[in-house]
This record gives sequence, C-alpha cells and structure tokens, in this order.
Amino acid sequence: MSHIGIAVIIFTAITMGIGFWTFFKIKGRAVNYYKAGAMMPVWVVGITLCAQAFDANGSMGAAALSYDLGFWAGASIPIGLAACLFLTGLFFAKPMQRMNLMTLPDFYSRRYSQSTETLASISMLASNIILIAGNLAGLGLLFSLIFGLSYLPMLLIISTCILAYAVTGGLFASISTSVFQVAVFVIGMLLSFFWLTTHYGWFSLMADVPTDHKFLAGLSSIEQGSIANWAAFTSLALGDVVAIDFMQRVISSDSPKSARRGCFYGGVLTMIVGVPGALIGLYAFHMNKVVDKNLLVDVAINNLPEVIGILLILGIIGASMSTAAGVILDLANVITRNLVQRNLKSKWSDKIMLRFSRFIALPTMAAAVIFAYIRPEPGTLLILAFDVVLAGCFVPLVLGIYWKKANSFAALTSIIIGAILRVVLYYTIPESLAGLDTLIPPVVTLMLFVLAASMTQNISRPKFEAITYIPTEEQLVAGEY
Repeated sequence: MSHIGIAVIIFTAITMGIGFWTFFKIKGRAVNYYKAGAMMPVWVVGITLCAQAFDANGSMGAAALSYDLGFWAGASIPIGLAACLFLTGLFFAKPMQRMNLMTLPDFYSRRYSQSTETLASISMLASNIILIAGNLAGLGLLFSLIFGLSYLPMLLIISTCILAYAVTGGLFASISTSVFQVAVFVIGMLLSFFWLTTHYGWFSLMADVPTDHKFLAGLSSIEQGSIANWAAFTSLALGDVVAIDFMQRVISSDSPKSARRGCFYGGVLTMIVGVPGALIGLYAFHMNKVVDKNLLVDVAINNLPEVIGILLILGIIGASMSTAAGVILDLANVITRNLVQRNLKSKWSDKIMLRFSRFIALPTMAAAVIFAYIRPEPGTLLILAFDVVLAGCFVPLVLGIYWKKANSFAALTSIIIGAILRVVLYYTIPESLAGLDTLIPPVVTLMLFVLAASMTQNISRPKFEAITYIPTEEQLVAGEY
C-alpha cells in the first residue's frame, strides 16, 4: 500500500476515535447533542466555522476555477465565505445566540409561524442534501483514486465512517473532529503554497499566467464572467448566512460575545487558508496542467514533496469530512425538531429526541449517498439549491431581526415566491447573463416582503417580542419553543 493510503487510513481512524470519544459528553441531554451544551468558546467557534466553510468545493473547487476561469472565479469562494462570516458576526451572531435556539429553523417558528418554519426547513433540507452528496462524491472519487478500488465501495465506506462518528457524539463529535481536521487542512494548504512559491519563484509562476486570469479581470469585464463571479460572491456572502451548519455553531457558542468574535476569527482563518488555494490554481499554468476538477490533487501528487503532498490531500479529505459530518447531523436534527416534533404537537423527552435524531440520520445519509452515486457531480444543482434558500429565506431572517413589522404572511410570501422565481430564472436567463438569476430574486423578495407585511398587519400580527424571549432547556426539548 502507498504512503498516501496508509496516511489516509490513519487519519480516518483518528477522526473516528475522536468522534466516538465524544459519546461520553452527551450525558443523555438533547441540548448537548444538538448544540454542545451551548458551551463552545470563541476559538472553537472560529475553527469550526472555518471547517464548515471548506469542503471539496471550497478547496479543490477554488484551485480548479482559478485555473479555468481566472483568479476571481476561484477566490470568490473563500472571499465570499469569509464575507459571510464577517456579516454574520456584525449583524446576526448576537441576536441569534441570545434567543437560545435549538436549530436555525426554530427562528422562523418563534418569530413567524409553524408554517414558515416548515417551508424554511424543507428549503434547507433540499439544498443541504445536495451539499452532502457533493462532498461524499468527492470523497468517494478521491478514495477510489488513492486505493485503486471502484467508486461505489469507497463511497459506502467513507459515508458509513462519517455517519458512525457523527451520530455517536452529535455536535460534540462534529466540533472535536473539526478542530483536528482543520489543523491538518491549514498546515497542508499553507505548506503547499509556501513551498511552491519559494521553489518555483513568485515572478516565474505569475509570468506564465494569462493576463485575463489575473486578479481583477474577473470583476470588471462581462466577457471574463464578472456577472457570474459577483453572483457567486453574493450567493456565498449572503446565502450562507442561512446555512444551517454555520448558524448551528453560532447558536452553540457560550455567549453572544463569543458568537460574534468567533465569526470574525473564522472569517480571517477562511481568508488565510482559502486564497492560497486559488493562487495555486494560477500556479498550475507554470506546471502545464490540464483543466480538471482534481487539479489540486494532481499538484499534491506530482509537484510537491511527498510529505507536504500527503498533508494537502489529508487536508482536503478532512475538509470534506467535517462539512459532511456537520451537515448530516444538522439536517437530521432539523428533520427531527422542525418537521417531526413540531407537527406531532406532543411533548418530547431528552431520550426520545436523542433516539429519533440518531435514527433519522440513517435515511438522511442514505438519500445523500444515492444522490452522490447517481449524480457524482452536483455542479449547477448545488448552486441552484443554495440560491433557492438565498432567494426565499434570507430576507425573512434579516427583517425578522431588524424590522418590527415583519410578519408570517410576508415570510411565507418571500419563501414561496423567491423559490419559484429562482427556478424560473434558472431556465430563462441566457447564458451570456448568467449570474443575474442569482442576483435578481433576493431583490424582488425584499420588495415583496415589505409590501406584503405593510398590507397585512391587521390579519397577521408581528411577533417581534419573540426576539427577546429566552426559553428554558426543558421548554426547548419539549418542543414548546
């Protein structure tokens, strides 16, 4: 077996060991499983937010896009994700943490209505299933390349490993393994970037990069894809504010101050480790690479010293595992909490909630595995899915916090019309104007929301007081809030 194969097995075993160890931290309490007891200090919040920001798309995708379409096409991923964390820290972290939520859709229930919560949960469920499938597909293909086995067995093995440790320790497992995985990712990415820069020389590397691929060309020229690049940045910077895995770490922090500072730290770390990935994509011109989504793996295997290349590959694997584990856990909890418990309208105990959350993770992961097998390259479907959440759920979150007149009628209108409009534009916007289908729906949704809320104050009473109410742990677990 190759050195890379041995390293991957050891890395996966350590990750699973950490995850299984966290079982003892649950202590039979649902609040520990869902939000790590709301005890995450600022440094853990920052690291785990960075962990959720980077998956195969955030690492391998940034390098491949930079090489194919220009620096900004790749750099828009880490810069957009970092901007999202800065915005979350500035405007959302404190009020969301203070509300003592169990999941992000809890906000839509408490501030608006159960119907709003259900629609928001379904939107987030659809988008995140595709996100998990994309990460599982990337891991399955990478493991197949490393071990020389077919795709399906590798997909099943890595999916089983991720599910096993995620449901064992809940969010404790996710954050504990993420700290280890992010450390390897940061070390591998930065070592790779600095070694390539010093070995080949910055000026030699950049001399081979086409002028239209360098830095700001992708921001100002429509011919160079500026609309699509700005749309990608906007989608990440705003759309990921309503990402369930991001917000779950915010509401699980030990204080509003830690939530806010953790977002800032996570944003800085995301920039530090993400932009070098896009630059490595530009370096590939000097190495005469071909355009391929596995460009970063190619560089790791063929252009880096073995130890550094192994660290980079382990970092890519760790980034994808951390995202997949975090999202599968958060999705199972959303299904349990916001779709099943709410609609059963019965009080639950810690034992029932823990048992059901762990059980529902099985079919949730199965759905993601099936999608990853049938369509191992989600591509534009992933962009569309998250744009639907941006179009429908972002405005109700913002105005729900900052506008007293926001009501459930306006929120329902926003989620439904925003999703429909985004899908319609997906099929009608010409390719030459690609990106407008992302940028237009949130603007339309904002106008519709304000208009609908202003006209329905008498029939749909706003519940702005919900922002300041803090339920007890018993009320949360029972499903009363």
